[in-house]
Amino acid sequence: MLYALTLYVLTLHAADAPPAFKEAAALYDAGQFEQAATRYESLRAAGVASANLYFNLGNACFKAGQLGRAILNYERARRLEPRDPDISGNLRFAINESRAKDTAASSGWSAWLAAARDYRTAGEWTAFATTCYWLVALGAIALLWLPAARKLEPVKRWLRPSVIGFTLLAIVAGTGLITRASVEHGPPEAIVVTKEVVVRFAPVDDAPRHFTAVEGQKLWVTGERASSMVGVPGWVEVERADGNKGWVPANAVERI
Repeated sequence: MLYALTLYVLTLHAADAPPAFKEAAALYDAGQFEQAATRYESLRAAGVASANLYFNLGNACFKAGQLGRAILNYERARRLEPRDPDISGNLRFAINESRAKDTAASSGWSAWLAAARDYRTAGEWTAFATTCYWLVALGAIALLWLPAARKLEPVKRWLRPSVIGFTLLAIVAGTGLITRASVEHGPPEAIVVTKEVVVRFAPVDDAPRHFTAVEGQKLWVTGERASSMVGVPGWVEVERADGNKGWVPANAVERI
């Protein structure tokens, strides 16, 4: 709890940090959290993308009371550094402090498999799977082409279980890669950044209510519709974890 409350800021005083990053860190140190979040956000809008930036932006948003945006940026940071304990710890803490904890994935096998899938990036799953498949192929070739000499029998006895083991690892790696790719190339994930938003059956203000989404809740974007009125945001179709769909104003959610 003490660790999470400190919300440690990474590379706060790094000598090679860009001036804008140092300005944002100085604002954070001075307790001007909204201004710090705005400064970090300007870096993100300028095209800067790093786990440190998203992590620090999440911290500033958390301190400013913007739990939805804090969760959003911790999620962004975790995608780049999935095994960083500071990022994971602050994300869990922010979710527990928000109403989104009641909408998180259920415990059990589904939650465990999601955590295992997200433990590596798509690039890491690719490298792992490629390595395993090559080892399986090389082991199988060695088993087939080694001459049937008695002195080579110990080598073959060692190769057989190795090929089986690497085959199992290759299946695991391939499954991890497929599921990770399905997340990254499937419907975009988004976080609710307003206190709560009414999800309606149609993309109009007077459409019947379907359900309510709360700040920090994760939704999946399945469609978009522009607004014909000047100054009025468009609409996005979102899907909840249980499969229920509806429409929300575009400014109520932000994609991870």
